[in-house]
Amino acid sequence: MSGHMWEQVIKYSRHLAEIFGVECVPVNQGDQEQGENKWEPGAICRACEQCNHFGCWGMNAYRKGCEEAYRWDGIYISLCPLGLILITAPLSDETGELVGGIAAGPLCMGNPEDNFQEIYDPVLQRIVSESPCFAPEKIQSMGEIMSAVTGYISGVTHGKAGRYFYKQEHLLNAIYAEKLRKTEDTEYYTYPIALERKLRIAVRSKAVEEAQVLLNQILAYIYVSNCHNLKAIKPRLSELVVVISRAAVDAGADMNETDAMIQMFVNHIHEFESIEELSIWTTNLMQQLIAYTFNFDNVKHADVVYKAVEYIKDNYRRKITVDELAALTYVNKSYLGTIFKKETGSTIPQYINEVRVEKSKLLLLEENLSIVEIASLCGFEGQSYFTKVFREIVGMTPKKYREERGKKRFLIDKGDNL
Repeated sequence: MSGHMWEQVIKYSRHLAEIFGVECVPVNQGDQEQGENKWEPGAICRACEQCNHFGCWGMNAYRKGCEEAYRWDGIYISLCPLGLILITAPLSDETGELVGGIAAGPLCMGNPEDNFQEIYDPVLQRIVSESPCFAPEKIQSMGEIMSAVTGYISGVTHGKAGRYFYKQEHLLNAIYAEKLRKTEDTEYYTYPIALERKLRIAVRSKAVEEAQVLLNQILAYIYVSNCHNLKAIKPRLSELVVVISRAAVDAGADMNETDAMIQMFVNHIHEFESIEELSIWTTNLMQQLIAYTFNFDNVKHADVVYKAVEYIKDNYRRKITVDELAALTYVNKSYLGTIFKKETGSTIPQYINEVRVEKSKLLLLEENLSIVEIASLCGFEGQSYFTKVFREIVGMTPKKYREERGKKRFLIDKGDNL
């Protein structure tokens, strides 16, 4: 991102913060957090870091939001690990490539009490309760304004068309050349299998520019040979993306990730109403597949871990397997285990037990529940295993914890009555 653009992002982030009354953060997709403008967590994030058991991804959560907003028409509204709202709008450079954005939040939505479901620390509850709470319609309006601001700074159209805009001329030239070729060679006008073979080689070799040229030539053939008839073109494109995906897998892309992307393309292809939309999606899909052939350490995976964490928090009462988490996040279980440990510091089984123990602490304050009942309510397969895990994480047995907390409550109540 250029220095001038970064200054603009910082300036408008401050203006938006004044208007909205919430923290608005300038985001740079690179490592640049320049000097005095280095991001410092706001009150909620600082309290969350100190008190919240689940932790957060900090600036990476904002960067991931900008990536998703870039993919989906300029706005992305999501939940932070604490369950509060994040709004992000992307910023593109003069070539249409993502370079950063503006993020707002975390902030509350709806009724204030609805935002406390996963917040147990009283200090954090107080800070969140003192924050403004917005209706869903206003949050959507905030996102629209942020998107308009980043679009103004960029000078580039948001959304799926953004990154394709500057490459459209190359495809049009390829279509024009293909029309000439068809006119000159009407008798032997057949599918360019040699180009497809070269495209597979380019994808396997991770040669992005060469692959783009070859893809344009093949797309041009498909469009011209089918007289720009969308109904006839869509099955041909589906076949082509399968060919590209197989080449990507050969080059090292994860098969589960690749299959998930292809399935998404197939699920959405009926929605496309123009040659331009089809071209955009096919081009972006190929570029993402090529990107997945590189080292997976460089792939943004915070959203995968976030989905797994949210699923665990919602389903801790029952048995959860690594296999079902892998199916949920569309990655293989070995890779999921690796990135989960890297992001959270715990293995998946450890994290599940940590969530269950945190939930059990609240129930242990209820004297009418037995420890056996609490173990069952929190997903443990028996009191003895519950006691073992609880002692490993907390440093004392559930019974001892209940007694210690009971003594503290008694002393507090006694002090209040003096």
